[in-house]
Amino acid sequence: MNKLFILLLITLFVTFGLASNFADTSQPAFVDPTPTPKPLAEVRWIDLDRNEVNYICPWSNACGKIENLMVLVKPSVINPKKIPLTYQYTISSGKIIGQGAEVLWDLKGVRPGTHTITVAIDDGRGFSSQTKSATVEVGECGCHPPCICPTLSISDSGNVKAGETVSFKANVIGGTVTDITYDWTVSQGKIIEGQGTPEIKVKTSLEMTAIVTATVEIGGAGLCTMCQRTHSETATIIK
Repeated sequence: MNKLFILLLITLFVTFGLASNFADTSQPAFVDPTPTPKPLAEVRWIDLDRNEVNYICPWSNACGKIENLMVLVKPSVINPKKIPLTYQYTISSGKIIGQGAEVLWDLKGVRPGTHTITVAIDDGRGFSSQTKSATVEVGECGCHPPCICPTLSISDSGNVKAGETVSFKANVIGGTVTDITYDWTVSQGKIIEGQGTPEIKVKTSLEMTAIVTATVEIGGAGLCTMCQRTHSETATIIK
């Protein structure tokens, strides 16, 4: 009888001990973390009055798209409770003029290319990590200077005795051409000085008669296709 009682006690001890162990090793009940409070206001997008600006060409205001490089910036926000907001603007170039829900982005002096603006808002509980960005493309002057043709003429030293030297000089007056080049040819005789410059000297021979004609062709930046490029002048050869 005592053995049976002891066996019963051992059985109860083992049974309840195992149950206690299972209870101790069980996972704790899942507890939801504290939810992040929803922002009271959010930025939807950034409205810009233009997404592309060009520099004004110095020779004509009509060539440029705008007279300055100011861009109006106005973020669009969801703010159902109409709470006061603080705006924070981050830009890649230029500077911000003003503050609040509507500012000017001054891009004067920045390099041509793509420039970015980013806005964040503070609803009274600190600036939200949620931001929105927009870009503006700044281009170089998109027009070409007006073409103004120069006046081209040649002056010479008049009559020349056969065997002597005669000079011809190109005169380029006015126009928008720069870095002018000169290419000379003569009907007879030999250019002995000045090829590639405005003035040449041509050596005649004793056998030459009639006239010697010098022709110049000019080139250079700003010389349009409709402009006169060549001109000729003659000198009479006398015996």
